Amino acid sequence: MNVIGNVPKDKTLDNSMALLMEGYEFIPNRCRKYQSDLFITRLLGEKVICISGVDASKIFYDNQKFTRKGAAPKRVQKTLFGVNGVQALDGNAHKHRKAMFMSIMTPYNLKRLESITRKHWEKAAKEWERKTKSRNKSFLNPKQIILFDEVQNIMCKIACEWAGIPLSPKEVKLRADDLGKLVDGFGGIGIRYYEGRCARKRTENWIRGIITQIRQEKIVAAKNTAAYTIARHRGLKGKLLNTQIVAVELINIVRPIVAIATYITFGLWPCMNIRIAE
Repeated sequence: MNVIGNVPKDKTLDNSMALLMEGYEFIPNRCRKYQSDLFITRLLGEKVICISGVDASKIFYDNQKFTRKGAAPKRVQKTLFGVNGVQALDGNAHKHRKAMFMSIMTPYNLKRLESITRKHWEKAAKEWERKTKSRNKSFLNPKQIILFDEVQNIMCKIACEWAGIPLSPKEVKLRADDLGKLVDGFGGIGIRYYEGRCARKRTENWIRGIITQIRQEKIVAAKNTAAYTIARHRGLKGKLLNTQIVAVELINIVRPIVAIATYITFGLWPCMNIRIAE
């Protein structure tokens, strides 16, 4: 282990592949190895300082020490975040846009999210029970429940209903799959990244159409919803955001909710007699 000052430095020439292989465990694995909350390495050829812990998070969110603009690689913006979203803003522009998001997180809205979540999960549980009983009675036409797909669909329904985004039963799987690919694609290479880019385009086109209809009052969105709030939000100069930016920000509301499907799946599958897709 080489050391610059008191900071451990990883010996490897580049750790990009290790990051792809280890995922979220990449930083904690090396923090344990070096017995340090920070270390230096290289990712995509660039020197990177990795930090962990409570004190590190305070430093990371200090706007005097870090800027957001230009920090996220384009491949991440074109899959996960979207281009020119709140994650790329600094200063007053960031504060103003963040205030828009925080205005949605009222006690009423959070309670409503809890109620919607409970409703969809209880409905899904009954459907799974029915499918299981049907499978046991018929060996000629067995039915399997693929847990991740089911959970992703459920979380998509929850996210869209809560955000005020119309979602017909026929399009649930398409929208859920695409939102999932935004998360899967940003960390992938080759076909995974390409699928993430395509999913981003489809999702933004879909949401732009909805925003346009809300502004034209062809779709009535409740005033407390994310769709209404973001569609009506005005920037620092008092103008409505263009529909592309609104689409990016509204996706930033629903995408993280759908992404929870991964954590739910790994939390549930040991307790359930349900096959997980390979």
